[in-house]
Amino acid sequence: MANKIIKTHFSDREMDCHCGCGKTVSPELLVRLEALRSMIGCPLSVTSGARCETHNRESGGKPGSWHLKGLAVDISCVDSEFRGEIIRLAGLLGFNGIGVAKTFVHLDLRSVGERCCFLYD
Repeated sequence: MANKIIKTHFSDREMDCHCGCGKTVSPELLVRLEALRSMIGCPLSVTSGARCETHNRESGGKPGSWHLKGLAVDISCVDSEFRGEIIRLAGLLGFNGIGVAKTFVHLDLRSVGERCCFLYD
């Protein structure tokens, strides 16, 4: 689904809701994610893209999550140097929501007025 909208280095399996409902991320998110990959110069592994209400609830996502809008991804990351580079470049590319966890970085396209950076427990 995602790659039918725009050809990227990311698979539908990464971008679409994992329950198989067909919900996918926005084209704008894909364009920015592709730019991030290009700037970093290596593959990025997306562990969560779009989510439907049911999958979001089952995966422990927060109500109102940006994943529900198709405007968020979680990128696998366990190396602090790589994590720092993702965060730095994501901010330059207009990812206004940046969440940092031990094993991933959350990026979303909330508005500039809602810009925030947060830590996951």
